[in-house]
Amino acid sequence: MSEPPLSVLIAEDQSLIRNALKELLSGYPGLEVVGTAGTIEEAVSVGSAVRPHVALVDLQMPPRPSSGVEVVAALRRRSPATRCLILSAFREPHALRAALAAGACGYLVKDTSPTELVAAIRQVATGEPVIDDKLAARIALAAPCPLTPQEVAVLRHARDFLTVADIARTMRLSTGTVRNYLTRAIRKTGARNRHEAVRMAASHDWL
Repeated sequence: MSEPPLSVLIAEDQSLIRNALKELLSGYPGLEVVGTAGTIEEAVSVGSAVRPHVALVDLQMPPRPSSGVEVVAALRRRSPATRCLILSAFREPHALRAALAAGACGYLVKDTSPTELVAAIRQVATGEPVIDDKLAARIALAAPCPLTPQEVAVLRHARDFLTVADIARTMRLSTGTVRNYLTRAIRKTGARNRHEAVRMAASHDWL
């Protein structure tokens, strides 16, 4: 008796890419696309319903940056057997760290070849991690990050020249909490102010 196909969920907000991925993966033996989603909420809802072997999740899904990490965390709670593989347009060390912390089994960049993508899906389905080679090298060469994910997120927003009030509103935190995160980030980086902390964190690939 032949093995049942690996079921795959595609979570990608751009319909052109989503449909292209569906057509691509459906052409490979042993893979079956059992659902697609274009939003965070839809990805979590469909994933919880169909419980695929692998969820292929775009890192950036509106309305929030790095929202693919939210999808991963939610699916890990609702469908623990589902393995999540992040797809991103960029090689971002902070995003890889966040994805792995949320429970992702892999992180690939969108310039990955179809053959490499299919191989990664099959590998992730067995529980083996898959990480983009160039990104893994950047992580290996980077100094250990002393910042918490929350402190990194606050510095990333500060890099965009947002005010404390803007950061608090974006992250749904109080202004006091944001100030505390900034103060700790400044202290941990040895910076004199938040702008210098942003520059130092960016130079170490922590952002």
